[in-house]
Amino acid sequence: MKKYLTLLAGFLLIGLAGLFAANEPLNPAEFIPPADAFKIPEEKADATIFADTMTIKGQLAILEGRVKATRLTDVLTCSKATVSNKPQWIHATIKPNLYRKESIYETKVIREMNLSARNIYVCNDDGSLSASDTVVLTIDETSWDLASHSRVIITSDDLIGRRDSERLIFSGNVKIFEPEGENPSDGSGNRLDLLQKRNIAILSGNAVINTWEVNPETNEREKRILTGKRITYNTVTKEAISE
Repeated sequence: MKKYLTLLAGFLLIGLAGLFAANEPLNPAEFIPPADAFKIPEEKADATIFADTMTIKGQLAILEGRVKATRLTDVLTCSKATVSNKPQWIHATIKPNLYRKESIYETKVIREMNLSARNIYVCNDDGSLSASDTVVLTIDETSWDLASHSRVIITSDDLIGRRDSERLIFSGNVKIFEPEGENPSDGSGNRLDLLQKRNIAILSGNAVINTWEVNPETNEREKRILTGKRITYNTVTKEAISE
């Protein structure tokens, strides 16, 4: 029978860490948990985590099986995760995937983001996010009236971001693709700064972008190749400027 373990922020591991870390083995028949070990806080938890199994190691919880962590619009799934309560962070491994869906009022679109990598680390205390090795981020945007849809796929070796900066930084063998539409675009470089709310992507370090532009003489779209140390690219208008 499926077993679910729910860990509530501010409640995780209360009273259990010391018991399981004891040198003397516990006799199940004699074990009596502390009175407040499973106390449910009155305030709603910031995050909820489900898993098939949980193992306590010191101040950490090792979750395995069908792991699912939910916080606001973020859903993190994986087959194994290490969780800390103080500071509050989660390190997801074995097929981790971070999904977010949000409505952007300024551009009137629904944005869905899927992030996969070999390692995904999220720290709630400082709002940091990092992913390493075989990073793939897919961003889909659909207009509220369902009349338009766009997709951007970014791959890299590493990814870091902070909640307060609204910027994602990709590094190491970075590639960006826009596979949909009549004129798909792509680019590559050593680093990519993605400013999501401004729909701006900045490629730097051996930067190359293959895009399209309108020829003023023929009024037709023609392929354009840009190279430079730094290229600023608008993911909506497709305008690219090389420096």
